[in-house]
Amino acid sequence: MMNLHQILLVKTSFHAALPQSERLSGYFFAELFVREPALWHLFRSKAGMRWPALVDGLASIVAAIDRLHPIAPVLEWLAIQGAGRGIGERHYEAVGQALIAALQSGLGDGFGPEHQRAWKVACRAVTSVMVEALEDQPLAA
Repeated sequence: MMNLHQILLVKTSFHAALPQSERLSGYFFAELFVREPALWHLFRSKAGMRWPALVDGLASIVAAIDRLHPIAPVLEWLAIQGAGRGIGERHYEAVGQALIAALQSGLGDGFGPEHQRAWKVACRAVTSVMVEALEDQPLAA
């Protein structure tokens, strides 16, 4: 469970990074593919690496980070769809790590250890919703 300070850190750092979203896109995908090369096949086309779509999705998650219940059906759907492509919990962690690395790259000293911890807690909260969806759908896992 995130505390109010962590929620504020996640929301403010996400909004601070938005002006650099194009640059952070490249860094995010580079980090992701280093961590999980198998994901390259999902994003190998230019259309697959659309940072605006990722930013829009992240914006929805960040906006609801203190109350994930309203967006849980979307997260569950993403988990089930991803499972059909071989994406699972290990990949969720790599995405979170790549996102944190991209934010740290973009925000520098404005993204310290407290920010990193807050984002890790946020990523774990989102991951738990997605993993639970897979556990509830044995055919998707």
